[in-house]
Amino acid sequence: MSRAGAPAPGTGDADADGGRAASAAREIATALAVLVVYLVFTHAFSGDRATSDAHGRALLEFERWAHLDAERPLNDLLVRHGPLGAAAAWEYATTYVIGTFGFLAWLWWRRSPVYAWARNTLILVTLIAICCFALWPATPPRLLAGEGYTDIIALHHPPATWGTGVVSAGANPYAAMPSLHIGWVAWIGVAAVRARCGAFFTWLCALHLVVTGLVIVATSAHYVVDIPGGLLLVPAAAAAERARARLVEGRRPRDPARPRREQRVAAADSFFLHVESRDVPQVVGGVAEFAGPAPSAERVRALFAERLPRLPRLTQRVRPGGAFRRPRWVETGAVDLCRHVQEVRLPAPGRRALDDLVARLVAEPLDHGRPLWRFCLVRRGPDGPDAVVILFHHAIADGIGAVDILRGLLEPALPEAAPRRGPGRLARAAAVLPGLALLGLDGAARTASVAGTLGPARVFGTATLPLDRVRAVARASGARVTDVLLALAGEVVADVLERRGERPDGRPLRAAVPMTLRAPAPPGRGRTAVPGNLTAALRLDVPVDPMPVRDRLAAVHAAAERRRRSGRAVASTAALRLMGALPPPLHARAARGTYRAGFFGGIVSNMPGPPLPMSLAGVPLGDVHPILPLADGVPFAVGALSWNGSLHISVTAEPRVLPEAAAFPDGLLRAFEGLAAAVGAGSGAGSGAQSGTA
Repeated sequence: MSRAGAPAPGTGDADADGGRAASAAREIATALAVLVVYLVFTHAFSGDRATSDAHGRALLEFERWAHLDAERPLNDLLVRHGPLGAAAAWEYATTYVIGTFGFLAWLWWRRSPVYAWARNTLILVTLIAICCFALWPATPPRLLAGEGYTDIIALHHPPATWGTGVVSAGANPYAAMPSLHIGWVAWIGVAAVRARCGAFFTWLCALHLVVTGLVIVATSAHYVVDIPGGLLLVPAAAAAERARARLVEGRRPRDPARPRREQRVAAADSFFLHVESRDVPQVVGGVAEFAGPAPSAERVRALFAERLPRLPRLTQRVRPGGAFRRPRWVETGAVDLCRHVQEVRLPAPGRRALDDLVARLVAEPLDHGRPLWRFCLVRRGPDGPDAVVILFHHAIADGIGAVDILRGLLEPALPEAAPRRGPGRLARAAAVLPGLALLGLDGAARTASVAGTLGPARVFGTATLPLDRVRAVARASGARVTDVLLALAGEVVADVLERRGERPDGRPLRAAVPMTLRAPAPPGRGRTAVPGNLTAALRLDVPVDPMPVRDRLAAVHAAAERRRRSGRAVASTAALRLMGALPPPLHARAARGTYRAGFFGGIVSNMPGPPLPMSLAGVPLGDVHPILPLADGVPFAVGALSWNGSLHISVTAEPRVLPEAAAFPDGLLRAFEGLAAAVGAGSGAGSGAQSGTA
């Protein structure tokens, strides 16, 4: 949001910075982001139908007590006069949207000094209404069973307008109080007065408000009392904008010489604090085997003590926020390295014991009273190489960010790359615009039935494939390595469903696929370890009906390319950023409501790592497998990390919902060999897959 009183976008600085086209694209992207928040997160905010119905009947009872219940006679009038009902349906569906965004666009085009205030208050009107819908959902009269109202909107609704088919996919039907129709139309009038649009336009706005009030009641889309509720949105938004402007004006530049004692947790990072629960810890990291005896714990602690000042977030803990305050990163002072860097001796030999240990570690939430990481040196004796398991909370970094932090501990230390200049604002906005529209229409996914309530136990297993061979299979198929990984996961899930006797009936497995927004490091250089989550969420469909694995890969690639080009990935980051503007309790509810089964059924991530051998405290590392967390109701995550010429694959799964999890890594290897044979990419077995249970 712009500072109140600042020049509107499209004037002065806006023209100098990317021109009017870039300014227009940014403004449209902002509007679509607000719409996506309403559409996508309405599933998280919607209460159960019984609660919504109870609230609706309470409003109706109050109106009857106060003799305000004008809905029924007006509704009967539209039923008796069909053309009038059709006209009301048109008015309900179109004029408030056309009027609101048309007037906002006119203010922008005229370079009105009121534009910034108008845009900000419109966003706040919408966000405040969303909060109301979340806290107190109410069923409109037209959907209340047994009350006798005729649904005029369903009866006469014009095609391709709001409320029909795909146009309102995911919309919240239980958002009666307050009326956002009234809020938007009232906002037009207030903004017109501030912009001094003249008496005629002001009276036209007043007439529009009266007509809209009659229409929403007569169509039984709202109660009479929803009208004052909608009117109150405007002064509430104006007050919030005034408070925001004062806060911005009151901020003073921080003295750069003064160390920062605390920092607000970014919206993308606090997202993973919100979705974490006892049974769904959010940890990322990796497990690496040494090519020789592991360094001593004292040597590793000395290494940490030397490099901690350069490692983001590893000296900070999270201070919880409140109803109106986000969590904060705060310095902890001296880090207890004896607690964070520990030694573990395995009681049994073999890779299975190591995977069992990893499964137990990832099932334990990290202590939020301390820095959110742990480092375990694993002594395996003469029957296997020593190993190291390092875990970070997902709020510290995404998967690639965790790799970058690890690079700060490993040798050789490569010179850091200068940040690359990304695409211009116009190009970014042009990519976001279609994605925001499509993201809002996706709604919840019809995923294959491998979801369920997760328990505390985990299974962890690994597999390793030659990277050049995986790339050869991808090239021979005209696909990407990530597509190959998705197809292999789909092959295993299809086999699970077949063994269970379940038929997908065309329902795909919708996989959440993180896509990094970090610039790739140039050859021979490292990337600065930037904390936080810099990924975009892309949900890709993987067919799990019985079919040859080569056909499955072709279908995955075709569907994935369409979604990659759609702008959904970068649009999701814009929507998540805007969702972070909600009060923390609602942000938490939205996060938990969307990062769960129903929106996706599995997690698949492909991450680049260093292409050269690395060492820790002078000891070379061998295989390095990633560690990914699960989501609520989502029973498996497949991670792949390219490291020193190999593709290291790991599977984290919940064994109660997915009892077949122990065989998942072997299934991936078998599927890959079948795919390689089908595309004629030669032979060459990957390393044996192992799995463990906790």
